[in-house]
Amino acid sequence: MALKEQTLTATKKIKRVTVHDVARVAGVAIGTVSRVVNDAPSVTEEVRSKVLKAISELGWTPNAAAQGMRGVSARMIGFIFSDIRNPLYSSMVKGAEDALSDKGYMLVVASSNSQPEREVALVKLFTRRRADGLLFTVEEESDADMLQTIKAARFPVVLIERELALPIDTVGADHFNGTRQATEYLLSLGHRRIAMISGGKTNRVGRDRLSGFLQAHQHAGVPVDRELLRLDSFATEYGFRETQVLLGMSKRPTAIISSGMHLLSGVLEAVRMKGLDIPGDISLITSNDTELARLATPAISVIRYDPYALGREAALQLLRRIARETPVEPIRIEIPTEFVLRQSCSPPRS
Repeated sequence: MALKEQTLTATKKIKRVTVHDVARVAGVAIGTVSRVVNDAPSVTEEVRSKVLKAISELGWTPNAAAQGMRGVSARMIGFIFSDIRNPLYSSMVKGAEDALSDKGYMLVVASSNSQPEREVALVKLFTRRRADGLLFTVEEESDADMLQTIKAARFPVVLIERELALPIDTVGADHFNGTRQATEYLLSLGHRRIAMISGGKTNRVGRDRLSGFLQAHQHAGVPVDRELLRLDSFATEYGFRETQVLLGMSKRPTAIISSGMHLLSGVLEAVRMKGLDIPGDISLITSNDTELARLATPAISVIRYDPYALGREAALQLLRRIARETPVEPIRIEIPTEFVLRQSCSPPRS
């Protein structure tokens, strides 16, 4: 009998409090407990008070989110980017992760698939999960719902390669000077009809690249034919189609700047289909140093930067913002670009 009583006592001692116990004591459904823990706005204050009181009485600690209600940091940073297939983001994630792990933070990544409504949902999710901060490459800089969601977020945000009409830190590559330098080089070779294929004309990257391209022409006193500007997408198919259109013009370009990692393969395929030679018939410069750019014949000149350094610097700035070690005013940080000359450029044929 003594042994049985001892076993029962031990069983009582190790019984774990669960969400079911909290729901029973508070007199609510299990889903309501979950909504309170995740700070859902649909819960009334009366119900919220009952649940929180039950949690306190039972000593229930479900997860990091519940700890967050008592003011304990989750030690978690979110990272939202547009396309998980883009290898640039994997390098940025690695740079950010290395910087954050040194300080004891976990990095949680999410892909928005370039959908603004999904970005809004992800920001709200990180808010409910009590993230300490967010790294973000927003798809549409002017999206009203996104702007409102970020303003309502209870954590600091650092934008990567983007800028918003909000007082938020931003970290990006110096695309302006990289593109300007590449364009100046082509102009110095004698090119006067230089095409540019790119996307992102409504975001920081696209604007900076176009500004660098236009400034180089302006300083050289060379007018820009707007028909040579194709700025609507970073997709491979877009690069293929628009290169075909450009090379089919009666007065075709003598050089192309392909600004976007996925564009290059489409551009090269279109040039090959036209039976043209690089650089004899057309000079070519691309952005982002990929295997394709290095291994193509001839190797393609590139405007490149270090995405690992970009991700790391963004994470370090976010840590400084969390620790309140930086001025209140938003900061813009730029990672340098460099123009790497290979064998894909030559003076235009007369």
